[in-house]
Amino acid sequence: MKTTLYLARHGQTQWNEVQRFQGQLDSELTEKGQQQAKNIALQLADNKIDLIVSSSLGRAITTAEICQQQLNVPVINLAGLVERDLGHWQGEHVADIQHDKNYHEILHQFTELTPIDGESALHCGERIFQTLKLLAQGQQHKNLLVIFHGEALRCLLAKLGESSSDNAYQLFDNGCLLSLSYDHHNHSFQLMAQNERTTQTS
Repeated sequence: MKTTLYLARHGQTQWNEVQRFQGQLDSELTEKGQQQAKNIALQLADNKIDLIVSSSLGRAITTAEICQQQLNVPVINLAGLVERDLGHWQGEHVADIQHDKNYHEILHQFTELTPIDGESALHCGERIFQTLKLLAQGQQHKNLLVIFHGEALRCLLAKLGESSSDNAYQLFDNGCLLSLSYDHHNHSFQLMAQNERTTQTS
């Protein structure tokens, strides 16, 4: 007994385009971002999606609404899927923060270090993990499209043992799509990648 979750990053935003950190702040989708949202839905047109689930941030909601127009299924929003809180870095340009001594650890590694007044990668990964676990447990035998955020996705995959030394901008384009299955018997997630591996169950 399984639930399939198609994990997508929202379409490009105005701040993505000029490389400003959004975190839990927000900006509108660009025209390119709107097209990327349509492309997410088109890629899943034959997958019998039962429900679209989005972060409660505006850029994810807008992406979900565009997908809904194509897939004609219900949409719900979950606050637990919001982007990692980047604290004082939110609203700043990436180029102005890259020289911070903690930049690499905070955005390339999976540790307890936080930006000032922000959230650690470990906490973000655990938050997304638990939100998706509860979601999957309540949606048995369903195919779900889950629209959220790049850094949150990086933290989730690190939590699931899929670590990388790259940052979210390098790993996940706007509108990218990954597949994750939840096994209700083993209470475990499995990333559907080239080399499939069973991941954490805690």
